[in-house]
Amino acid sequence: MPMVRRALLAVFLAAPLIAPLRPSPAMASAVSRNVQLLAHLNSYTRYSACTAYVAPDGREYAVLGTETGTSIVNVTNPSAPYEVGFIPGLTSWWREMKQYRTWLYVSTEAVGGGIQIIRMTDPEHPVLANTYTTAFNREHTVTVDTTRALLILNGTRATNTMTGMHVMSLADPENPVDLASYTKDYVHDSWVRGTRLHAFCISSNTVRIFDLSNPSAPVEQSSWSYLNAKSHSGETSKDGRYLYVCDEVNYSTMKVFDLQDLQAHPLLYETTVNPLSIVHNVHVKQDTAFVAWYTEGVRLFDIADPTLPAQFGWYDTYPSYSGGFHGVWEVACGFPSGTFIASDIESGLWVFRAVRNYGIVKVRARDTGGSPLTGVDVVHVETPEDSTQTGMTGGARIALAPGASTLRLSKFGYETAFVSDNVTVGSRDSFVVAMKRVAATALTGVVRREGDAAAIQDAAITLEGTPLSAATVSTGIYNLAGVPRGNYVVSAYRPGFAPASRLTSAEPGVTRTVDFKLLPAAWYDSCDTDRGWSLADADDNASAGRWERAIPNGTTGQNAPRLPLAPGATPGGDRLASGAAPGRGTPLQDAQHDEPAEGILTVGPVAPGVDATTGTGTGYCFVTGNGPAGGDPAATDVDGGKTTLTTPPIDLSAMTEPTLSWSRWFHMNTPGEPDSLVIQITRDGQTWVTVRSLIESHPAWQRDVIRVKDYIAPSAAVRVRFIAQDQPPADGVVEAAVDDFMAYDAALQPASVDDTTGTTSNAPPVALESPRPNPASREASVTLRLRSAGPVRVGVFNAAGRRVATLFDGNAPAGPLALRWNGRDQRGHETGSGIYWIRAEAAGEKRTTRLVWVR
Repeated sequence: MPMVRRALLAVFLAAPLIAPLRPSPAMASAVSRNVQLLAHLNSYTRYSACTAYVAPDGREYAVLGTETGTSIVNVTNPSAPYEVGFIPGLTSWWREMKQYRTWLYVSTEAVGGGIQIIRMTDPEHPVLANTYTTAFNREHTVTVDTTRALLILNGTRATNTMTGMHVMSLADPENPVDLASYTKDYVHDSWVRGTRLHAFCISSNTVRIFDLSNPSAPVEQSSWSYLNAKSHSGETSKDGRYLYVCDEVNYSTMKVFDLQDLQAHPLLYETTVNPLSIVHNVHVKQDTAFVAWYTEGVRLFDIADPTLPAQFGWYDTYPSYSGGFHGVWEVACGFPSGTFIASDIESGLWVFRAVRNYGIVKVRARDTGGSPLTGVDVVHVETPEDSTQTGMTGGARIALAPGASTLRLSKFGYETAFVSDNVTVGSRDSFVVAMKRVAATALTGVVRREGDAAAIQDAAITLEGTPLSAATVSTGIYNLAGVPRGNYVVSAYRPGFAPASRLTSAEPGVTRTVDFKLLPAAWYDSCDTDRGWSLADADDNASAGRWERAIPNGTTGQNAPRLPLAPGATPGGDRLASGAAPGRGTPLQDAQHDEPAEGILTVGPVAPGVDATTGTGTGYCFVTGNGPAGGDPAATDVDGGKTTLTTPPIDLSAMTEPTLSWSRWFHMNTPGEPDSLVIQITRDGQTWVTVRSLIESHPAWQRDVIRVKDYIAPSAAVRVRFIAQDQPPADGVVEAAVDDFMAYDAALQPASVDDTTGTTSNAPPVALESPRPNPASREASVTLRLRSAGPVRVGVFNAAGRRVATLFDGNAPAGPLALRWNGRDQRGHETGSGIYWIRAEAAGEKRTTRLVWVR
């Protein structure tokens, strides 16, 4: 899968990706497609939600929540907005609002803030008419049923007592009357259509449907949860049949449920614009879904086919790193003029208009028997950053700029298919594509130790670029079944040995034998004994979660947001009253869930429960804060600063091609915050060079391999250090681990055999040289070397993981491939100064090298 793209990336199941480095704000710029910026106002210091107010005479107003009150801005002329009034409120980071006739209802999490009722009879002179605090005095979000004059308040509380969701009458708009309340679960937000109320319960990870025919007695009709649920908000399609749900959790997606049968409610599709990011709110206007996607800005989806959203436009108001609770909080599209607005937490009010310069191509992938194929990659050949995947029904829709277009459909085990189309503005073309399964065979072989030919057990065998893998048994034998016809790179890895790879081919009816001999590493540490690692640096300042060598116990993330602790409270304290959101300790009195507690935890492992060394069962590794098995992930993780693990000196001076490898684990629940795992190398203990800067969670053992000469000149005292940090302002959960560190001379590896030709070579399948010059300011050259001819894709990515340019995408011959980059993006615009990454994908492998660009 390509590095993180800020273009369409729709997925069947979203998988986390790794972004290389966090950019500074100066390194990136706003990115847009099919969205025109009309105005931008930034008059306050911090912002929350926004909504559209339309006066009876048609004048249009933006209503903007700030930390200290509500700003009301005339946007009737969207290019010349002006503030008409400011309604002060209690200080709070949360403020949401909705219109009913000529009134605005503003919610807040500030204790005692209640519901502010703003009279808009004269919209140029708004007036605070009343503040309701009778049945509750704080609430998270507000919903209005304009047809039946109902006000629904979500996440309500009277001081610290949860009072749930309240349904109120607006018969007297300035004096709401409480009709009913729901207290069995914390309702974060809701959406009304007709007599059906859709409630999104983020704490219990549940969507609930209520019959609101009698507003005084809501009746729950259906409820459900789903994989990685963190149900935050949603709306239905214009016909009410399909429900779009946003899950406010790290690495989340926007989901499409079919509500034709309320008891079945199947999940039809899910999409993300960046797997590192958090989706916040969705609003539907006719055939367009307007989505507030935090760090990814505003995102516009064509939902003329409501089951298959196709992203056609965006404007990214937050030019910094992806992930975390920054950027666009809310988008409002209720203006008849076509204007829409967005509120950015850091930068205020943005005024936009959509530009519909696109056509839609819809594909439905089927196998030759007619069954739908999910997970088919659909890539626009002319602009490969435009891509999607087929969903549950085998369908996918992609919005493309006008012109001749070719889509490439690919799925492992099937022949690649192509669709050609001439896209025009407003076109809606549909294709059914039958994909033929490729005949498969088996690969087998034996893995032995170089020198004495002893069998190696538990070696990992990987068919690169495919989902197929196997492990050797006690005799060193492995079997890979179901290998489609084609040419492949097969690799073998076992901790303590230099990895090896071979080229081979698969032919139906022929069982191919691919054997390996692995060279023992020159220096290897399974971490089961103490070999002199340093567990701290003099400037380490973490208050908890320091590095230690231990048998890891493992912790698991809980699928519920935590409430922050009150001053002096301790973990494990009293929970909230019945019906409240799950939490720990005594809740604070100024917020239901303090940032970034909403969506702070993800489901699954946090700290490792076993070491990385295969076949040992309960071996040691280095781990941060090894707490009790199954304990609270937040109790022993890294807190309050950094902690450093450093290898002993390793002599690489005599090696021709010194190479280092290790297994690492990293979990973090606040992507984009200053939390990270930084890996650095030195030749003298004085000057350190960064080789990895991980700012995205991947709580599973992964192997890193580096060519030492890419970073430093080898010496007799090379050291590597691992810096895990949980830095202010966010208080996240950070866990890291390291195992199976080894050094070997890649030049000494046994000659690799190309089974397709019978030739031998010590050259790696893919080699990517460092850019020249580096830093560069006018043009940079880079050479890719291939051992065998085949398909190649080379791209330039910025520090946020966004593809900037494509240098090569096609078939390349064996040998050197010289490439150049002039510092311009795919639209021909000059890029800014900063760190960029050139990444090549070929022969089932990926190679990355760093380039510094200076303007």
